[in-house]
Amino acid sequence: MEELVIHSFGELHEIIDRYKNRIMIYRGVKSVSYDLVPKIGRIMPPSPDDDPDQNELEIIRTWKERALPFLTSIPQTDWDWLALGQHHSLPTRLLDWTSNPLVACYFAVEEQSDTDSMIYAYETRWFISVKDNPDPFAYKKVGKFIPRHITARITAQSGLFTIHPNPYVPFTSDKIDRIIIPNDIRFTLKKTLNRYGINRVSLFPGLDGLARHIQWKNSNSY
Repeated sequence: MEELVIHSFGELHEIIDRYKNRIMIYRGVKSVSYDLVPKIGRIMPPSPDDDPDQNELEIIRTWKERALPFLTSIPQTDWDWLALGQHHSLPTRLLDWTSNPLVACYFAVEEQSDTDSMIYAYETRWFISVKDNPDPFAYKKVGKFIPRHITARITAQSGLFTIHPNPYVPFTSDKIDRIIIPNDIRFTLKKTLNRYGINRVSLFPGLDGLARHIQWKNSNSY
């Protein structure tokens, strides 16, 4: 694992260019203090007497039951249900990644922060066969999951996931680099990404994304 510090968009490009012969995925976080812990592990740690899977199984059961009236198509697998929930902020054992480093950079700098931001760059060639592993809760190692494009956001964000059978423990690997974005260049990077078409409206297709983008462009932070 390397820790690399950038000071410009050009230096980010130089780092990404080093990966051109490797299969990489990227995750942007707004603080260097953020470990690779899925949302359910961050907000709902189990008590010592709990079944660690029980909270999430109940969340997914309720999600599958209550989400149906809002769907135009029904997810075909439990992997699809997890992916759909993850993209709508449901606490799951999935972590969001992207195959597009500029998308990861956007998520690293989108929100205001008092700290340096970071992009995780993870070299991982193999992916999970959903056909051979139909139950995501029976999959007992960290793996890369490439979802079907069941929402426009997954497509727009070049999205994919890793699944974490123990989502309460930070994931580490010697295949992961940490690209540090100093706090004093976050503002400039976000404006540069906008010029390349990487912004809220392109990554969140729909009226909500458009409204947030217009708000940003007409605010003091633009």
